Amino acid sequence: MSKADLQRPARERTTRRKAVLFCPTCGHESHARRGDWLVEHRPTDEGDVVAVSCPTCETTLTVEPAFCG
Repeated sequence: MSKADLQRPARERTTRRKAVLFCPTCGHESHARRGDWLVEHRPTDEGDVVAVSCPTCETTLTVEPAFCG
């Protein structure tokens, strides 16, 4: 929550789901795990990674290690 949100009465604050990712390039937003993000598993020299990209503009949002479960 921003400082401005804390200063406004609760009834005036906008509400958003907590698990939402935002694309900084085009503004696309969707649920972090169940959304429409493009998820790609990539092998690298250091091990496999998972890349999450925007379905609208294809900007890569994050690249994280892939954990086998």
